[in-house]
Amino acid sequence: MEIEIRQKDLKAVALAMAVKDLRYYLQGVLVEYNRAQTRIVATDGHRMHMIQTEGSGMVCQPVSFIMPADLVKHCIKVKGPRGIVDPIITLSYESVGGKIEARLPDGSSIVASAIDGKFPDYGRIVRDVYALKTDNDGEPVAQVFNQSYVSDAAEALAIYLEHKGSTPPAIGLRPRGTSCGVLACNEFLAMVMPMRGELSPLPNPSFGEPMQAPEPLQAVA
Repeated sequence: MEIEIRQKDLKAVALAMAVKDLRYYLQGVLVEYNRAQTRIVATDGHRMHMIQTEGSGMVCQPVSFIMPADLVKHCIKVKGPRGIVDPIITLSYESVGGKIEARLPDGSSIVASAIDGKFPDYGRIVRDVYALKTDNDGEPVAQVFNQSYVSDAAEALAIYLEHKGSTPPAIGLRPRGTSCGVLACNEFLAMVMPMRGELSPLPNPSFGEPMQAPEPLQAVA
């Protein structure tokens, strides 16, 4: 069974991979495939990136495996011949032995072992955003997000959209009550867990007043 993944999609999702985490199964990208759909997912427990692409084949028994970070990074950095607009990485997976072969845009191939671990139930995380949560005492809760995670989500979306230029796409993170912030566009999804914080007090009203000019000096007779 061969699974085709766009190189840019893998690059976008990989921004959410865990780095040097004790949860070794987060240090990679989950690949799921059933001919009709391909999903690639990465999370470090604080944010998640996911891209789903549709296929045209008859649905088969789903295949699921975790690409290790070293393999992911190698697949991302390889450059294909000039003229290839949307480089494709073709994966083959052997469930017996857990071997992954990646055929790369430059014509080379690399073999690695899949991570032997259970990836988190990402579907539950997605479903939870539709059940808005409220604070127990009814007080407003500040939505505070790690800015580097938000920046990575915007960068991932720009990669997915093949956006050119220094200005990121004008799509903002959608807060969902006290749940995740969501950034979704077509087949792309990024989710960022909030950090609980206190609401900022209102600004001093004087901040909105025009700057006063000094009183004129009185001439001394």
